[in-house]
Amino acid sequence: MPQVSLNPSAFSRLRGRLRWLLGTAALLAAGATFGADFSVGLGASADRGRVDCVASFSCDRGSAAWKLFAGYRVSQAVDVQTVWFDEGRFKGGDTTPLGTEFGGSFKVSGFGLTGGYRWDFAPSWSLGGRAGIAAMRTRFDYANAAFGSASKTTVQPLLGLGLACAVTPSVRLSLDYDVTRFKVHTTRGPLQMLGLAAQYSF
Repeated sequence: MPQVSLNPSAFSRLRGRLRWLLGTAALLAAGATFGADFSVGLGASADRGRVDCVASFSCDRGSAAWKLFAGYRVSQAVDVQTVWFDEGRFKGGDTTPLGTEFGGSFKVSGFGLTGGYRWDFAPSWSLGGRAGIAAMRTRFDYANAAFGSASKTTVQPLLGLGLACAVTPSVRLSLDYDVTRFKVHTTRGPLQMLGLAAQYSF
């Protein structure tokens, strides 16, 4: 099971992203008409990324993920949302053209923009779907520190489903499943996230 730790620099980045998202929501609210529905939220999940494995280096395709998001509800059923997520680290490797194996860790994060549709199928319960794009940044740190690291940012599709329960008129808890992709070197593949999120609307 993955170990989750948050060092001071990671905490500082997380706090900075939260301030940015709150600021985005405030700016949107300042320019919108009265009665608009804005929201901010936080989620945590287990995730799984497809990485290549080699016999000479340990392989770990599972990690823990965090996401922060801010949204604006265009209508009762439709909204737009910005999201930042940190997907943790995966371990894997590959083989050079000369046949030499190498290993290391993949650090994945991203920023996305999605549109969503919510279906209220029962009192306090809803099912939502999301679709959009995400800028995915992947950094590969070689196990042999002499080789340093390599990174790549690509634009990928971002899709999601969520089952939510309205605890109060302003607070919703949801079970979210999100899917996107990442790429660095010759490694590319799907990234899946399943976890819980809390959303506050104002």
